Amino acid sequence: MSYHTLQHLTVRLLFDEKFVKFVYEDPDSALLGLDLSKEEKAQLLAIDSRAWSYDSLRRLRTMRSLVEEFKASTTLVLAETRQLAFLDKFFSSPQFHDSIQKRGSMGLAFAEYLSEKFRQKELKTPQLADVLRLESLMARCRREFQKIRVTPLPKTLKDDLRIKFVPGADVGAFQANTVLTIQKIEKYLFEVNLMPAMVLCDDAPRLMDLPAVETKKKSYLMCVPAANGVSLIDIEKSDYLVLIEARSSLTIHQAIERAMASGITKSIAQEIIARALEEQTLHLV
Repeated sequence: MSYHTLQHLTVRLLFDEKFVKFVYEDPDSALLGLDLSKEEKAQLLAIDSRAWSYDSLRRLRTMRSLVEEFKASTTLVLAETRQLAFLDKFFSSPQFHDSIQKRGSMGLAFAEYLSEKFRQKELKTPQLADVLRLESLMARCRREFQKIRVTPLPKTLKDDLRIKFVPGADVGAFQANTVLTIQKIEKYLFEVNLMPAMVLCDDAPRLMDLPAVETKKKSYLMCVPAANGVSLIDIEKSDYLVLIEARSSLTIHQAIERAMASGITKSIAQEIIARALEEQTLHLV
C-alpha cells in the first residue's frame, strides 16, 4: 500500500538530512522502487525541506535508546573512535533505511551497522565482535519473546515429536572472556554515572585493561525468557551442541542424530532435550 510506503518514507526523511537532500534534488532516483503515486510524490516535494530537520534532538534521543540496548558495544566503539558522530552516521546507513522502509527492527539494524563496520576494519577493538554478538542475541530474544501456551508433555517422548526453542530462547558460543569484558564495561559506566560531568576531566576514569580475547576457550550461554524480559545462563558445551539445532523445528530423532554427529552420546542428548522441554526452553510444535 502506498500509504504505508509514504509513512515509512516520512520517518526516513525525519532522521536523515542527506536523504532529504537526495530526495529533493533527484526524486526519481531517490524514490526509485517505492510504491508512490505521482500525486503522493508531488505532495511530498511540496513540503519545505527545512521542515524535516525541525527537531534537532530527534536523532540523539533515538540514539540514547539504541545505546541503552547495546550498552557495552557502544561503549567500546566510543572508547575507540572518540566520536559520537561515528554512531550518528547509522541514521544515514543502508541498515537504518532498510529497517524503516521494510518495517524491521531498528535495534537489530544498528547492531548490523556496527558489525559491518567491524568487518570492514573501521572498528578494530578485538573484544567488540563477541560483545556485539552477545548483545545482539539478547536483543533478538527480547523481540521474539511472547507468552505462548506450552503443550503439556506426554508421558513418553516419542522420536517423531517436533521440538523448537520457545520464542525468546536461544544459545550462543562466545570467546571465554566476553562476559568478563561486559562486566568490566558495566563497572566503568557505573563509576562514570555517579557524576557524568567528570568525563570532561583529564583524571576521569578510563576504560582500560579489558580482558584479553580468549579464542581457544569458549563460553556457552543460553538466553531464556524471564519476568523482566530475558536472562542469560551458563550452559555446558554438550547442551549447546544439542540445543542449537532447535533454532528450527525438527524431530527429537533428528536432534539426537545431529548431536551424535557432534560427539554427544544418545543418552546425554535425550537427557538434555527432556530437561529443556521440562524447563520450557523447548516446546513441542
